[in-house]
Amino acid sequence: MIKIEEKFYIGQGSFQKCYVHPDNNNLCLKLRKNKHPNKFRIDQEIKYYKKIQKNTVLPFLAKYYGEETTNLGPASIHDLIKDETTNSVSLTIYDYLQMEKSPFSDELFVSEIKKLKNKLIKHKVMVRDLTGKNICCKILTDKSIELIIIDGVGHRDFIPLVEWIPFFTKRKINRTYMKKKLYSMDEHRIWLASQNMY
Repeated sequence: MIKIEEKFYIGQGSFQKCYVHPDNNNLCLKLRKNKHPNKFRIDQEIKYYKKIQKNTVLPFLAKYYGEETTNLGPASIHDLIKDETTNSVSLTIYDYLQMEKSPFSDELFVSEIKKLKNKLIKHKVMVRDLTGKNICCKILTDKSIELIIIDGVGHRDFIPLVEWIPFFTKRKINRTYMKKKLYSMDEHRIWLASQNMY
């Protein structure tokens, strides 16, 4: 059993709390939050991770490594995204959007998110919660950035045409991109605020 202490706490989303793995600081442990006992949603996401990682490496997703028992309950294990320049845990786009003086421009984020969207379409990867809160901004050695999705993967389609037919893949991902207003960081800030995320 893995023993987790509060000093390992990183942050949390709607459904899970995240901790640095106490035995490997390159890994993240995600634990289900008691106030959102949505076991089906999380199990569905894990099932999707297993499916899409089966035959290919997807560097734009934080890799899933399985589950472990902890003193705080079952946890899923993922890559912990870190900046190459400092080895610190990478911030999300959401974190940078809240800064008064971000080191990265809105235009850069818009450009990089569009590239990320095209990768999702190419590899037929669905992300139901494609927002700035679920995208880490990894700073590379040359000070450029790499966007990595850390949460919210999967879809709710009973018949998964989006996984089989490129037309439906592209249409669904584009709809998500437009719905979350990711074509403009000003618009995305407004959308986040409307969801009580900003």
